[in-house]
Amino acid sequence: MKLTTIGRKLWKGARKAEQLRAAGADNLTVQARLQKLKLVEALKKRGVPWPEIQALVGISRATYYRWKRRLKNEGLKGLKPRSRRPRRLRQKVHWTPELLIRVEALRKQNPTWGRWPIWLALRKQGVTISERTVGRILAYLERWGRVESVAAFLARSRRGKAKRKTLRPYAQRKPKTYTVHSPGDLIQVDTLTVTLGPGEVIKHFSAVDLATRFSVAEVHTRATANLAAGFLAHLVARAPFPVKALQVDGGSEFMAEFEETCQRLGIRLFVLPPKRPKLNGHVERMQRTFRDEFYTRPLPSRIPELQRELNAYLDHYNRERPHRALGGLAPLEYLARMQEESVPRESQMC
Repeated sequence: MKLTTIGRKLWKGARKAEQLRAAGADNLTVQARLQKLKLVEALKKRGVPWPEIQALVGISRATYYRWKRRLKNEGLKGLKPRSRRPRRLRQKVHWTPELLIRVEALRKQNPTWGRWPIWLALRKQGVTISERTVGRILAYLERWGRVESVAAFLARSRRGKAKRKTLRPYAQRKPKTYTVHSPGDLIQVDTLTVTLGPGEVIKHFSAVDLATRFSVAEVHTRATANLAAGFLAHLVARAPFPVKALQVDGGSEFMAEFEETCQRLGIRLFVLPPKRPKLNGHVERMQRTFRDEFYTRPLPSRIPELQRELNAYLDHYNRERPHRALGGLAPLEYLARMQEESVPRESQMC
């Protein structure tokens, strides 16, 4: 019994302390409001207009006259903060169990229906009810777990469907044991979008050999699998060595006809994992060279003329332009040195 008495006294003491703190806060509020009233009176006597008074004191004209009236009628108690609870509260609408069962049945039959379709269905059945009431019933059913929310149903349905994977009948991931020893062992291919001017956008196909940095490029108005297959035929014809393997990203232009052409020519096709452009770093760097050295000059907008300009630049790049990774040699010069070095080795082996 003593413990109960002590606990009750402590509880009463804590409650009284809380009341005193609240009263102290109210007193501070009363003092602050009284100071504002006095400040407004002083500014009014000096003829300061109300917009400036409101900006300086921080209260409107209506608030000033309301506090002044309360101070006159009730004294300092009139300046205490009052409850902001509305005088008239909306009465809670109670629905019948039959209506609850009807809304629940309609929602379970149509899991994606919100309040408006259910309200319309009930209205056609002769049930007089507001759309907002239907919404409250649905919220009640969802809160108690009797029906599933539309968002949860859609999320669950989408998770249940397996994402369709794009079939690549011939392309594969490059094996970790695959290495580049000679020209043509691996050529990286990619597309570049270039804006020549307002409304003039082209697609630039690039290919670069990892061993010699020999490069081939074509420009088109689009990037389709059919055009990519044509670019592959152009690459095979222009390359001074047999093309053994290609590496591309997952773009749609490197599927369908392009993949079929690789299979028909016996060229291995390696496709990059998603979001791994750095694995195609050689062709990405080559595309930067095209941007910096070729597309910064005045160029024609017509594709045939632009292709002729590009062929001239490629001839200069492959034959004359020094390449840092090749010890200052051009790609074809480096290829010639590789071929010269391979001949003595073959003769020694014989």
